[in-house]
Amino acid sequence: MTEYRVIRNFINYVKACFLLCVVVCLLLFPYRSFPEIIDRIAAVVNDQLITLTDLRIVKEFGLYDKEVEANDPNFQRFILGKMIDQKLVVQLAGEEVFAEEKELNSILEKIVEEMGSEEFSRKLEEFGMERENLKSYVEERVKYQKIISQRFSQGNIVSLKEMEDYYQQVYVPAQQKKGLEPRTMMDIFTEIESSIKQEKTKAQVEAWIKSLRKRADIQVNLEGEAQF
Repeated sequence: MTEYRVIRNFINYVKACFLLCVVVCLLLFPYRSFPEIIDRIAAVVNDQLITLTDLRIVKEFGLYDKEVEANDPNFQRFILGKMIDQKLVVQLAGEEVFAEEKELNSILEKIVEEMGSEEFSRKLEEFGMERENLKSYVEERVKYQKIISQRFSQGNIVSLKEMEDYYQQVYVPAQQKKGLEPRTMMDIFTEIESSIKQEKTKAQVEAWIKSLRKRADIQVNLEGEAQF
């Protein structure tokens, strides 16, 4: 255990020295003296970097869960949090899953279809990327989704009491708020069961990732003024 702590402290020391060197270089040399823009580090996840450019790419090409609107003030940190979770899961079990080339190309084609070929090409050029560069972002996301699906694919048992509570406490109030007449519980039995299972699975995933975060070395360097 002592040797492990020594090694871990040494790694943290090296990373701190590296970041310090980057800061010193930025202070010593005028920004315009660099031939290319120096990217900024948004976070470090077990020695893997997430840059502001990574966040911009994920945003611009829609490679994130649409749980938060782009105009939400917490949107930037939401995407960073999702990317950190994604990297943690893939680091843990990424070698156990495989994303087929056909699958990745299919997802890329869907992105092109949604964005339009001209806009897609324009954004690739904006980031100085080729189509193959974007594929690596898609691959990590696909692996993450597969790992989550495999790990929590057994499903959850839903009791009749849980379904009755959901119907009375969630479904009926929601329908009344919309000014709609609630359907009977038997009419939406399958929908209620599915919704409860989804909520349980989501809670299990969040708890698992939370445990991964506790054991991981995560450094967040995203500053409030760093927008994308």
